[in-house]
Amino acid sequence: MEKRLLIVLLCLVGALSSAFAADRQVQGVVISSEDNLPLIGASVYVTAEDLKKAGSSQTTVGVITDVEGRFSISIPSGVTRIFCSYVGYEVQEVKLVSGKDRYEITLHTSAQMLDAVVVTGYQTVERRKLTAAVSKLDISDETIGAVKSIDQALAGQIAGLSVSPTSGAPGAPAKIRIRGTASLNGTQDPLWVLDGIPLEGTDVPEPDELNDITNMKQSSIAGLNPADIENITILKDAAATAIYGARAANGVIVITTKKGKVGKPVINFSSRFTYTPTLSLKRLNLLNSAEKVGLEMDMIRNDYSPENHKGGVYNILSDYNELTAFRSGGWDALSSETQAAINRLKSVNTDWGDILFRDAFSQEYNLSLSGGTERVTYYTSFGYFKENGNIDGVGMDRFNLVGKTSYKVNRILKVGASLFANRRKNTNYLTDKYGMSNPVFYSRKANPYFELYDKDGNYNYDYDIQNNTYKDLGFNIFEERRNTSNEGVVNSFSSIFDAELRFNDKLKLTSQFGYQLEKTSREEIADWESYAMRYYYKQSEYSQDGETKHFLPEGGMQKSYENSNSQITWKAMGEYRDSFNDIHELEVMAGTELRKTWYETLFSAGYGFDRKTLTTKPVIFPNESYAASFPLHQTTYKENAYVSFYSTASYSLLNRYTVGGSIRFDGSDLFGVDKKYRYLPLYSVSALWRLSQEPFMQQAKWIDNLVFRASYGLQGNIDKNTSPFLLGTYKSESILPGMSEDMIVINSAPNKKLRWEKTQSVNAGFDFSVLNQAINLSVDYYYRKGTDLIALRMLPLETGFTSMNVNWASMENKGVEISLSTRNVTTKNFSWYTNFNFAYNGNKVLQENIPEQQTTPGREGYPVGAIFALKTAGVDKETGNMMFYNPEGEKVTLKELYRLKDEWGIGIASSDVTAAEERTFYSYIGSSDAPYTGGLINTFSYKNWELSANFSLTFGGYVRTQPSYEIINPDYGKNYNRDVLNRWTPENPDAKFPAFMTSASNPEEYSWYDSKSIWRDLDIWVKKLNYVRLQNLRLGYRIPEILTKRLGMNSATVSMEGRNLFVFGSGYDNYMDPESMYNPYATPVPKSVTFSLSLIPKTERK
Repeated sequence: MEKRLLIVLLCLVGALSSAFAADRQVQGVVISSEDNLPLIGASVYVTAEDLKKAGSSQTTVGVITDVEGRFSISIPSGVTRIFCSYVGYEVQEVKLVSGKDRYEITLHTSAQMLDAVVVTGYQTVERRKLTAAVSKLDISDETIGAVKSIDQALAGQIAGLSVSPTSGAPGAPAKIRIRGTASLNGTQDPLWVLDGIPLEGTDVPEPDELNDITNMKQSSIAGLNPADIENITILKDAAATAIYGARAANGVIVITTKKGKVGKPVINFSSRFTYTPTLSLKRLNLLNSAEKVGLEMDMIRNDYSPENHKGGVYNILSDYNELTAFRSGGWDALSSETQAAINRLKSVNTDWGDILFRDAFSQEYNLSLSGGTERVTYYTSFGYFKENGNIDGVGMDRFNLVGKTSYKVNRILKVGASLFANRRKNTNYLTDKYGMSNPVFYSRKANPYFELYDKDGNYNYDYDIQNNTYKDLGFNIFEERRNTSNEGVVNSFSSIFDAELRFNDKLKLTSQFGYQLEKTSREEIADWESYAMRYYYKQSEYSQDGETKHFLPEGGMQKSYENSNSQITWKAMGEYRDSFNDIHELEVMAGTELRKTWYETLFSAGYGFDRKTLTTKPVIFPNESYAASFPLHQTTYKENAYVSFYSTASYSLLNRYTVGGSIRFDGSDLFGVDKKYRYLPLYSVSALWRLSQEPFMQQAKWIDNLVFRASYGLQGNIDKNTSPFLLGTYKSESILPGMSEDMIVINSAPNKKLRWEKTQSVNAGFDFSVLNQAINLSVDYYYRKGTDLIALRMLPLETGFTSMNVNWASMENKGVEISLSTRNVTTKNFSWYTNFNFAYNGNKVLQENIPEQQTTPGREGYPVGAIFALKTAGVDKETGNMMFYNPEGEKVTLKELYRLKDEWGIGIASSDVTAAEERTFYSYIGSSDAPYTGGLINTFSYKNWELSANFSLTFGGYVRTQPSYEIINPDYGKNYNRDVLNRWTPENPDAKFPAFMTSASNPEEYSWYDSKSIWRDLDIWVKKLNYVRLQNLRLGYRIPEILTKRLGMNSATVSMEGRNLFVFGSGYDNYMDPESMYNPYATPVPKSVTFSLSLIPKTERK
């Protein structure tokens, strides 16, 4: 009996042992903690070490999750745990529980690899396989602060990307350059991409267009709300941008907006209040009343400008009929009444900064709702932003509405829709021809003794500020504010519809359709009682039968501008990804894109306008020439179509070696005359070597990542301002009184071979991370050569044309970019992180043509923004005249440099210097595009507090400023900065600036200054552009969780932030800001302080 029992027990033990020794089947699903959606292609595996310990003969055991994130894996006996990994997520260890065969594994985003996936617009690429030069910026209050627009958010953040504000006025766009300039005359702005759809309509103003109070031109991303943006990716080299084709030579900026995530609804509310202190005019160094009166007396006494009858002193001397007495006898020759009147001028010091500018307050509110289920996700938001400028009545309103949703139809089909709508309204005043109504400019030129109102509160009219002496053109800047308006409204709508058909974890098909519509309406009104209308009325003067008449009716003026810019885009592509034997990885993508754009403008003008009745009066022109000067109706229409085919491929071996390539064919009707130039093939090839994964590097445990990258490719660019066809402007010209003739003015010769501009690009770089990614360094070197650039080429006169647009110019950019991020200190309660970036860009024009009669040097051999100037040799202490260096380096006078002669003795100089010789007089000073740019960001955290400081760096640039005064015929009626007090006089022989010059004292040089722009071309007016700007300083506090829960909140954050608080730099005396030195009309970027509150209330799922 005992033996039988023992046998039974032994059999039972053996059976149990056999059961235990058998492989175990474990199933489950892998999901993301971010959105609770399944992760496709996640790895579930057993480590080799665990297999060895369990005595298994297998060396590898692992599977990949399917399209629904599910897996099934056979676990050898003795193995007690499995691991799960996915790129960008922390590796998760899962303990196996006896009797449990189904597991739900949740992976959390890796804190060290938040940018492990990069969205390029066409694809989502894993960082480990990225062979291109790409930078990514996550958008949050902590990273960018309280910015008003997305272009501002990029300042100082990315190596190789420079951001230059065109103005500090509300809604003003910024000029953005990625790795320099790629075209001479075509667009130089980067391509913006919103959730995969390229945007149309970037329109950043040129420097000479900035005499408005606030320039209303916009960029294509002007209406986007930064609160709706998840991250921004900057594509720099050909490996990243060639897939975008002929619009990518200037780089690509990809915007990824926020989307809904699986989970209960999340409400996010934020508000901001911004205080902007009034502008300070101290840096302008303007003359006070006593100094200006003294200057006027000196100019009048020495008769420096005989024809100028302006200024307070001149008017007093003229009214008291003592002008001659003063010129002969000076101050003592004046009567006591005249002296008293002049002294009264000295006692009035108008504070133009206090009168024209104000403190401003702005406000912003954002509300969003997001959430979803495994089948449907949603994100919707509303934003309102009201920005008031430092000028009363100047501001901008922006409304934003966003709606996004995705719907999983079944296990293979997913569809989505996104709607972006915004409305922007800019308000300001009507500018005039001379920019006088621009308070930034007016404050520079208005006399300090001028008062805007008389003692009875009536307008005083400033006749001195004008460039003429017409007494019927009175100007008062407050009258212009009251009786003129300039309002612009932009209604923008963008929609994106996408579909994804994923057959398995390897193959998927996607399609996107995008529609963009932007309508701009602008209305300009000038009432009869305004300088603007008085000026127009005077321009309508004509003489008939000896009588002066006006063809414009009395009354105001109303002008309307309607612009419509629209685009449709359709993309379809297929993508295949696979891995073989855990060592080979292959990715292939191919697709097509169709795009069509429409641009339409409508202009109408009416005169004799009455605001009350909203009516105008008819205009009867005396002839066609006058009608051409005052157009009443104009319209334009442009329509362009594009078709593209593209493909990319990538192969990785052993997670160490990756090679990739892309090709794209772009076609456009812009170049449709010669068929062989209709399509442009663009391509790139690239490679990556992950040295840190090599076996011989495994002992260097302190090295986390060491990668070498290289790429070569061809990019393209479009110059939309050119055409292969013969273009002309229709006109009707008056030949004789009462007779007119139709004519067409030819703009340029036709060129059927006109084609796309091309840019060859080479990039080499490395990425280096050590000490558990405590130090991360990326360095890139690039070389870009633009060929077939469209430029004017001079033609022989017998052709009947002077020039023609030809693909023949070329230029190059080369540079280095450095990005360094460090984790300096991390403890339980304190952390300190630093991000530093630095870039150098050298630009050179290789081939360009200039007219033979051009007297200034061409840019060939120099940067696109080259500044040339006449090299001065100081002021002659005996004569007070400016001295120069000739090409041989000798000190000479202007008369000697140009070999001036007054052959007839009538004060008119002549010279035998040819245009080619005159070009040798000029020296290259530098480039207006600063070659060195960078940024430094430090972030400190202590418990619930966070402090961040962002500095932007700009070095090596130059800017040509306006002369501080005119050397001949100075204007008595306008104010000056204090440079004029440092001019040569007999009492000041060591002065920095030359003396005023009269025709009698130096007739040849006076005549030459009068006939040419030599005075503005002197090197003394070219300033260096070196500065460091504190972009923002932010202090934030996260309210403790114990308190937010009591308030019914998940989280709450308050912060205070200062923007543009300090600028450390040299050389911008007489200007309020180094970035506005080139333009006396530009409003500087203002200082501001912002108070922010962000709340996420608790939500309960019912």
